[in-house]
Amino acid sequence: MQRSLSSLQHDLVPITINVGEDFKSIVWKAQYDMDFNTECLFCFSEQITGYRVEDEEGHSGKVAVCPHCEKVNAIYA
Repeated sequence: MQRSLSSLQHDLVPITINVGEDFKSIVWKAQYDMDFNTECLFCFSEQITGYRVEDEEGHSGKVAVCPHCEKVNAIYA
């Protein structure tokens, strides 16, 4: 499953992140945003964490990541 991170941010060129992809391999900069009380899709831990992410070129978006398995669970606005 793929979704453009900037689909909700119309002024930016999109960066693409795959749900299920390893978080560290796709992010250049990440800043904590919020916690979600929902189960991880991959390892079923009880909470996932939201981050604002930005690539080398300044394209940004928000992803929800499991702190245990470090997989991207969702893209949000």
